[in-house]
Amino acid sequence: MNGFDQLVWREWRRSRTILFVALGIIVALLLLVFSQPQTPPEAAGGEIRVVGSMAVVGYFASWIAVHVSVFLLPMIAANSLAGERADRSAEFIAPLPVSRAVRLMAKVVLLAAVAIALWAPMLVVASLLRSSQLVKADDYRSGLELLGVIATFAILTTALAWLLAARIESAVIAAVMAIAIPVAVPWAMFCLQAPFLAPASFFGLWIDSDGIPQPLTFFAAAAFFAAGSALYVRGLE
Repeated sequence: MNGFDQLVWREWRRSRTILFVALGIIVALLLLVFSQPQTPPEAAGGEIRVVGSMAVVGYFASWIAVHVSVFLLPMIAANSLAGERADRSAEFIAPLPVSRAVRLMAKVVLLAAVAIALWAPMLVVASLLRSSQLVKADDYRSGLELLGVIATFAILTTALAWLLAARIESAVIAAVMAIAIPVAVPWAMFCLQAPFLAPASFFGLWIDSDGIPQPLTFFAAAAFFAAGSALYVRGLE
């Protein structure tokens, strides 16, 4: 294991408790879904006609994981920065010949890996169901559109958590902040646009009327992430 792999492993160890808790939540929600009568299962856009329990389990598990990502990714991002100072590992690694930029890259790699692990199964399962003609075309498109909306929102909130965590030294405060951001951001956006749009759309600032993410969302996310990264690399956290 080379030096960069060790840094990624270090980030995994710091965040593994959060990841295991999230996995437990996904399993619990999946069990809750299947403890209720589902004839047939429903998803965004209409009914999904599936054959075989594995297809149903795979679809719902991936669907739940996508929604969990809205809270999990900001928590991983916040814990990656604030947790390093909270457990004092930043002081331990500071004298080592490892630049802050390399340490930052290790954090980004773990964050990207978690995002892929949460979002990719939904694409794979939905594509398999569609290719097997077990899901209607309209339902397939609606599912992918909603996945794009959720992923876009998760990217925005994760970038904001990344920026704010660059100035937080408590892992507990960072975790609370990361949970609060996905709840507070939609309301803040709604309040900001309400005086200018009539009627105001709850999601109007980051998706348009056709469900397409607004470019402003990605610009804001990029700005938040770049600012948080700059604070970390320059040691101003």
